[in-house]
Amino acid sequence: MKKKFFLWFFLLIFLTTYNYQVEKNSYLEFFSVKEIEIEGVKNSSKKELISRLNTIKSKNIIFLREKDFKEVIKGVDFINSLKIKKIYPKKIKINVVEDLPIGIYLNDNGKEQLLLENNKVIKDHNYKFENLPKVYGEGALEKFSDFYSSLQKTDLNLNLVKQFNYYDINRWDLLLKDEKLIKLPSKNYEESVLKFLTIYEKNNFKKFKVFDFRIKNELIVR
Repeated sequence: MKKKFFLWFFLLIFLTTYNYQVEKNSYLEFFSVKEIEIEGVKNSSKKELISRLNTIKSKNIIFLREKDFKEVIKGVDFINSLKIKKIYPKKIKINVVEDLPIGIYLNDNGKEQLLLENNKVIKDHNYKFENLPKVYGEGALEKFSDFYSSLQKTDLNLNLVKQFNYYDINRWDLLLKDEKLIKLPSKNYEESVLKFLTIYEKNNFKKFKVFDFRIKNELIVR
């Protein structure tokens, strides 16, 4: 009698455990990530992103958090942030927000470093951006991103700029693609840019190549 009791007890425990495990596995399988869709990639390596994000697959979509994705894509060039959208039960849609390239810095040895928005620098790169302006001057690396952002608030078409020259007195020169040189003051240079824009297209200023705003409230042209 005791043997029969223990046998039935053992079968009950076994079947209960088995059914629980089957249900658990089915639940995990139902919510495991099977598809990842990536949008917004312009300059980042999509191949590298896909390879890294594949480690997310098979994980439970319910418990995935933004920090899990940040950890996976850490160090990928150009990426600023990700916008994550979960599409239950098995799909994740990712919109990549990139820092755009804004210039190429050349040091004294002629080595190029790619400058991005938000004060980011890619030191060792093999990217080709033929139309980006060149940036020169000791200290320019630390100053350029903020300077560029302030110029964006003016109406200056930055695609017209061929070269930025920085001087250690916190001053910039802008060389345009038509070879016109704008010498800016160290302070309130946005005002000088706006003044330049008011005269740039006027016929009586087209013959001049240098626009010197370094002296306050004065413009020297030649």
